[in-house]
Amino acid sequence: MKIKEAFENAKEDELSETDTPPDAKAVIAELAKLPIWEYGQQRKAEAKKLDMPVNFLDEAVKEFRAKNIATAEPDTCFADPEPWHKPVDGAVLLDEMVSTFKRFVVLPDHSAEALALWCIHAHAHDAADISPILAVLSPEKQCGKTTLIKVVSGLVPRPMHAVNMSTSVMFRVVEKYKPTVLVDEGDSFLKDNDDLRGIINGGHDRHSAYVWRCVGDDHEPRQFRVWAPKAIAMIGRPPDTLEDRAIVVSLRRRREGETVERFRADQMDQFKPLHSMAARWANDNLDSIAKLDPTMPEGLDDRAQDNWRILIAIADQAGGHWPETARAAAVALSSEAAKGDDGMSAGVLLLRDIREVMSGWKSMKSSSLAAALHDIEDAPWREWRRGSPITTVAIARLLKPFKIRPYRMKGGSVYRATDLQDAWDRYLDVSSPEPLENKCEPATCDQTATKKTLKFKAKSQVAGGCSSKKVAGGKCDDIVGLTSEELKHEL
Repeated sequence: MKIKEAFENAKEDELSETDTPPDAKAVIAELAKLPIWEYGQQRKAEAKKLDMPVNFLDEAVKEFRAKNIATAEPDTCFADPEPWHKPVDGAVLLDEMVSTFKRFVVLPDHSAEALALWCIHAHAHDAADISPILAVLSPEKQCGKTTLIKVVSGLVPRPMHAVNMSTSVMFRVVEKYKPTVLVDEGDSFLKDNDDLRGIINGGHDRHSAYVWRCVGDDHEPRQFRVWAPKAIAMIGRPPDTLEDRAIVVSLRRRREGETVERFRADQMDQFKPLHSMAARWANDNLDSIAKLDPTMPEGLDDRAQDNWRILIAIADQAGGHWPETARAAAVALSSEAAKGDDGMSAGVLLLRDIREVMSGWKSMKSSSLAAALHDIEDAPWREWRRGSPITTVAIARLLKPFKIRPYRMKGGSVYRATDLQDAWDRYLDVSSPEPLENKCEPATCDQTATKKTLKFKAKSQVAGGCSSKKVAGGKCDDIVGLTSEELKHEL
């Protein structure tokens, strides 16, 4: 009986405490100000002091951050620049922006021009249907990413540095203030955060730049607009879906002898004239830019054309040398972004290397294909997972989304060129590698099946030799990796 009474009394006490204790509110407010790594270090200890579950504290801190942003006065967070007092020459403005970027950061060719055009796009954002993400990448730290983002922040409207920001805060801020979102350390910011990445990707297209969330005590569904210019700086490559929507600027560490001016955060006022000129030019030309349908340069794929269309429209409206300069930058930077294995998904990279390995062959046994891939020195297949080479199972898994499956037969499975051809045509460059001169003598064939190091020499295998029945015109026409008995079965 005493136990029951104690339980009822405790329940009544709990129900009577409808508000969070004042000391808890103060602690939550202080915790909300901390960088995310410091909060992570203190959350368990503070939750224990407050006698509350850690996940409850996490939600309270997240809610406090969201409310703090939502109730702030716009003027204290994002102030629009005063437009320049007279009309501005767009070509001269862009030239000045290019010079400004080169003052502080060592940039690859065409990058300063792309940055200048993107900053004007941020001012004329409402003229676009597609808003390309600005992706500032580097292979290592100390390449100038943070400096570049700071310079960008001095030239774009309503810059918002997205540091330690949750997904719910971001879409509420974008909905209310329409800022230019600037993300530094994107490799940490986007890690294991699919919701945030989805918002950034979703803001690429004006017509789909929305997210739905349940709000209020009644959990009513509400649409939030996430249409805003976004720039991300990070080490390494961004996720494929993000990079596909981006104008990529790849930084390198400054060499000895390359000099730039040291950036000082206390001198941000130096950017105000260009900031005001950009606002004035964008306001004066917004309608004209929106009506333009610029001719796009050859050599760009569909997504690259979408990304560059608004920047080239701005260049055409600015005049001078900029129409030609912008198109040259579009081709150069898009081609540079497409270079190298990192510019491809794993599946497309595998298709490319299989096409090279199988050049001149009609079919290849799965195990022989895996061995050939391991021999490609500049590909990831030799150390695919935890230092181990890619397996036939992993190959099949990567090819499955392309509707490619190994052909099963007695003695194993093979991949046939006819089954791969459709994917090669759709996802790789039109140009195919030159077919090999697969000349060989009966029963012995020492031929190179790739331009790398692949060689088959096993006389017991038709993979390493041509059946005398199958030599025609000096060409090997066998199934790579099959023994004579397996080949007879196939024939």
